[in-house]
Amino acid sequence: MHKLSDQDKKIWNFYISNFKSIKKVDKNRKVITNTISVVNKVLKTNVTFTLDNKIKKQIKSNRLNLEAIIDLHGKTEVQAYESIKKFIKNCYFNNFKNIMIVTGKGPNNKGKLKLKTPLWLKSEDLSKYVVGFETMPHNKGGEGALFVQLKNKNKYKL
Repeated sequence: MHKLSDQDKKIWNFYISNFKSIKKVDKNRKVITNTISVVNKVLKTNVTFTLDNKIKKQIKSNRLNLEAIIDLHGKTEVQAYESIKKFIKNCYFNNFKNIMIVTGKGPNNKGKLKLKTPLWLKSEDLSKYVVGFETMPHNKGGEGALFVQLKNKNKYKL
């Protein structure tokens, strides 16, 4: 057996003197192991609709991959709204995050679909799926197209 150094003796004496301060474990307490705790936020209506600056830069530099595109040219207002609702929900449940909605500009850059689409995206029905949106750069449709970022379905429950 080895002799303890002076340093080891000091540590041992400190340990013994503070031994009473160590909490005793309750033997009757049950410990649950091997459980996975998944915290899912409830999918709520969005209020802000602002995109991250990183995403905005990627849109402008055309480095962002679009996972789905819908073109509303030739549709009536009712048809376009129903198409957008169906499109957004399908994209959300397929875990697509970056999508584009082509509305067209309309006569004098004041088309009904161009003006109504942002309102529809902000509606209670669709806003719970949407993080934010912004008009596309000039070479990708400009004011006649919207980039929409959807929420990650794996982080939310309905």
